[in-house]
Amino acid sequence: MQQISLQRALLADRPKIYRWLAQSDATREMMGPPDFSDHPVPDYAQFLADYDGSAFTEDSGFQIFKISVDGEEVGAAQFWIQERAAELDIWIASRRHWGYGIGSETLRKLADILRQRGDVDILVIRPSARNQRAIAAYKKAGFEDYDPQKHTLPRVFVKEGMDYADAVILAWNLH
Repeated sequence: MQQISLQRALLADRPKIYRWLAQSDATREMMGPPDFSDHPVPDYAQFLADYDGSAFTEDSGFQIFKISVDGEEVGAAQFWIQERAAELDIWIASRRHWGYGIGSETLRKLADILRQRGDVDILVIRPSARNQRAIAAYKKAGFEDYDPQKHTLPRVFVKEGMDYADAVILAWNLH
């Protein structure tokens, strides 16, 4: 069985994390033309603006982790906390690592980290409806379709900042 682990990313990891996100064989499955023209691939300057030094500090509400499988770095995962809710994101750096449950297990590990912090009650992830592979992995991890009767999310996660025109809101109550 594969051993999946998360390590807090350091500022020195930022160029590598950018390559995983924006310059891998998996990038076109998440962003940029032809399928994701509504979510262009960021250039490095845009990435640096989004992933400033705060994402690489331990006490921040915005943290990024490297994902390793049996010691090999294979991608990154992050969370951003606001109003007792955390938005998660994940990307696996190469398609050769898809289909092994890495994404689902990574999300479960992030959920455990956030439970232990004690300042988060609910998780949210907002993929494109076009990314059915990701949605299936998120649901396998524990996310479900957002239902305002069941999930209490801050307005920012329901109405604002959608990366995709067809964003699907998935939620996971931690308690």
